[in-house]
Amino acid sequence: MPLLHRYESLLLKKNVSLSQLYSHRMSQCLALRLHNGSILRRINKFSVLDEIALLEKTPTSRPTGTKAAEKFRGPILGRFWHKHYFDAYHLPQNIQNKWFSEYALKHRLLKEKLHEILLVEEDDSDMEKYRNVKANQISHALVYGGIEARRNRRALTGEWLIYYVYDGLNYYLDLANHEELDDQQGIYNRLRDNCAWEFPFAFD
Repeated sequence: MPLLHRYESLLLKKNVSLSQLYSHRMSQCLALRLHNGSILRRINKFSVLDEIALLEKTPTSRPTGTKAAEKFRGPILGRFWHKHYFDAYHLPQNIQNKWFSEYALKHRLLKEKLHEILLVEEDDSDMEKYRNVKANQISHALVYGGIEARRNRRALTGEWLIYYVYDGLNYYLDLANHEELDDQQGIYNRLRDNCAWEFPFAFD
């Protein structure tokens, strides 16, 4: 059900999207979520808008390092697409994935990186200074280096922007996270309840 008058809704979408041409293809639900999330500092709306810019191939788009867009699998959500967006609070998960995933453990990536750092000779006449230098090198390599490695591989993970493709155009519906995938029907019901009145063709 619409929460805003049509003119108010269009104005909100235009403001949230920074007057981009796709603003009318953004659901009121998503616009409200980005607007309110930004005010409450729970969502960096620019992380989401950067992903939309990539999908729209706008002149101002730039690589974000996140995973490529994919279609959901299965009979419930299979009509919809999702695109990862990355924000600062996704750092821990990406660091975990870089150094402690099944692949990382199998190939001993963390052990190899620590050996690489510790085998570089440094002046150890001042042991306290030596320890600080090595600690800084390790933290920089594991955090910044780990994130940059995933960014360069376009492997950054985060949460999802959900959209629907209709007549060659993307209709941006809402956000979701990985935990919600355990209840696909719940995601579908939420999308339908919040977006079907605007974009009924996405639910036919």
